[in-house]
Amino acid sequence: MDASLKTSVVDTKQWYEQYYGAKGAARNNILRDAGALFQLVAHDVALIRALRSVSANQDSAVVLDVGCGDGGNIFLLLRLGFKPTNLFGIDIQEDRIAKAKSKNPLIAFQCADAARQDFPDNTFDLVMESALFIHLTDEILAKQIAEEMVRVTKLGGSLLIADWRYPKPGNPNYNAVSRRRIMHLFGVGTRTEAYKTFRGPLVPPAGRFLSKYFSWLYFLVHALFPFLAGHTVTVLKKVAS
Repeated sequence: MDASLKTSVVDTKQWYEQYYGAKGAARNNILRDAGALFQLVAHDVALIRALRSVSANQDSAVVLDVGCGDGGNIFLLLRLGFKPTNLFGIDIQEDRIAKAKSKNPLIAFQCADAARQDFPDNTFDLVMESALFIHLTDEILAKQIAEEMVRVTKLGGSLLIADWRYPKPGNPNYNAVSRRRIMHLFGVGTRTEAYKTFRGPLVPPAGRFLSKYFSWLYFLVHALFPFLAGHTVTVLKKVAS
């Protein structure tokens, strides 16, 4: 493992340790934390709508999840009927990849550097990420990862950018994945074109509160106040340069 990747691994591990240390180990456990339930439902709904918009073929589509963690999005694809042998996931944290592999050894989970991927050009029909770029404050590294995601996507294939569009006030460890930033990172207008955007979970303070105490109001607020959707899934298409 080279020095730059080792640094990224340490930084990422420290971020998760600090996050769950402050929020509690059950922070995103929908069985233990009622505030997480409808946030996850809203995330999955947006992702499913995005997949439907690109007419993803469950039988033949070859899919890569960049920064896959312990495989949450991959397992959603399995529930939707995608073939496990066509699903790939990479992450730099060995413990999370080990956990993902233990859940389903048929899927090609790899501990790998997203900025220097081993896959050939034009390998995947669909490349996706979830809450990866919000944590990338190094814009050079973010650009490298985005360019790799585009490189390994087939011409005419799709990229799904599922991330948070607002920064966290007063916290420099978050970098908002705004429309402008997506255009810059993924070469929208040159290497890719913007297709559609779908609204995901509400901003965490509002979303978690509603999910826990007024779950029946969650999607009504989601519909009436679109600016409160802090998370979006942006669909890009890879085009000829």
